[in-house]
This record gives sequence, C-alpha cells and structure tokens, in this order.
Amino acid sequence: MTLLKKLPDILAQPPIEGWQSKDFAGIDQLHIGGLKATLKLLDWLPITAHKGLDMGAGLGGCARLLALEHGCDMTASDLDAAYIAAAQQLDQALASSPNCNYLVADSLALPFAPQSFDFIISQHAMMPIADKQTLLQGAYDVLKAGGSLLLHEVYIAEDKQASQVAYPTPWAQEAAHSHLQTWHEFADMCGDMGWAMTMQADKTAESLAWINAARDQHSKDKDSGIRPVRSPLHAGLALGKQAATMSANVAYNLQNGFIEVRSALLTRLS
Repeated sequence: MTLLKKLPDILAQPPIEGWQSKDFAGIDQLHIGGLKATLKLLDWLPITAHKGLDMGAGLGGCARLLALEHGCDMTASDLDAAYIAAAQQLDQALASSPNCNYLVADSLALPFAPQSFDFIISQHAMMPIADKQTLLQGAYDVLKAGGSLLLHEVYIAEDKQASQVAYPTPWAQEAAHSHLQTWHEFADMCGDMGWAMTMQADKTAESLAWINAARDQHSKDKDSGIRPVRSPLHAGLALGKQAATMSANVAYNLQNGFIEVRSALLTRLS
C-alpha cells in the first residue's frame, strides 16, 4: 500500500518544532467537515466519559485527539490493517504518545467484553455496512448503561434513489459497496432497538459550504499559477489517486441534494 510505503519517509522529516497531532489532520480527519466537524461532535461528549472506542477509526484521528486533548483512555479499531499500522506510526512520531490502543477488528463483531466503554465515536464508518442493526447492537452491547454513541454519518436524502448517487466516494468505490439509509429509517431503527436519540443535527448545508470552500481555494491557487505548499500528509496519501474524484463526487452529491450529513448522540438507557 502506498500509504505504508511513503509514511515512514515523511515522518522522518518533521517540522522544526517536531510533529504535532494537528499536523496529521489532513490524513486522519478524512470525514466531511474535517477536524472542525470532530470538535463540534465532541461538544456532545459527556464530561464523565473517559474510556472510549473509536469504531471504524481509519488512521485514528478521533482517538488520538480524545486521548491527547481530553485525557481519555482510547481504543481504536478498524478492519483495514494498513490503516491501523499507519495510525500506530503516526502516534510513534509524536513526542508524547497518546493513550491509545489500536487493533484490527470488524465493527460487526467487536472483540470486547460487555459494557467495556463509556462512549463510542464513529465518523463516516457506517455507510459501507449493510447490516446496520448488527452494528448498532454490537455497539449497544459494549457500552455501559448510560453510555454514549456519537455519530457523524452520511444518509441518502428522503426523496432520492440510491442510483442517483455518484461514485467513487471516500466510503465506496462503487454503488454495490455503499449502503445508505435515509435519516428517518436510521432514527426509527435506533428507537426500535432501545437507543435514546439524545441530540441530533443536520450538517448538510455546513458540509456543502466546507467542501465548496476547499475546492474554491484549490481553484484559486491553480489559477494564480502559484503552487501552494501542501503538507505531505494529505488525503491523497490515504485515499489514493482517486482522492480528487471522490471529493468532486461528494460535492456533486451534496449540491444535488442526493445525500445528507447528520450528527447524532445516542444513549444506551439500560
């Protein structure tokens, strides 16, 4: 994998002040809205929550942030072994390693004892999973009573068809690998399973503004003829050569109202 081949050489050339976790945001906060979206989601984290799981963690950006900035005891799991290996390399490049445990694991079969965590956070990790009920039940089982599930996910718009969504996207190369629900389908399923919808927010307009601003800046830089200095830790390193196409398709899907972006705080009541 290109990521694992290139990452050691990049990390071997740190900035003068050394690598800081904020330097990794271009590669470990790949969801729509980036680091800003993560920080807003964490506003909902109960102050008593300490032991957490970053489920579908990618390169561990949420777990790393929670450990370093909130003092949480974090576990980060992802099915992609290369992402987990890269996340560990990022941690090792920091002067002070975060309190994170990384493991390769399937979110549909979480390898943890019942009631292991105070909270779970998951961003843009549910869309490729068809069996969302099993996913949510597994999360419910490993949370303590009163525990929190913080989500930032993509849904198909109520009046749209799955065939209208353009691919590839960061979560799926093609439609066959994408399993988008409507928000109301998801919310109803959660209620039927015993989750309490404690907080929720529609982030669609905000997400479109964020992605358009990034794309506009790229166009301005290109038109100016001045090549901006880009961090070597950018989305293309993790997503590959199709990163630009994926970004364009996400923008297209948002602009045409095919998808919605929403955040939610679910609570396990018992």
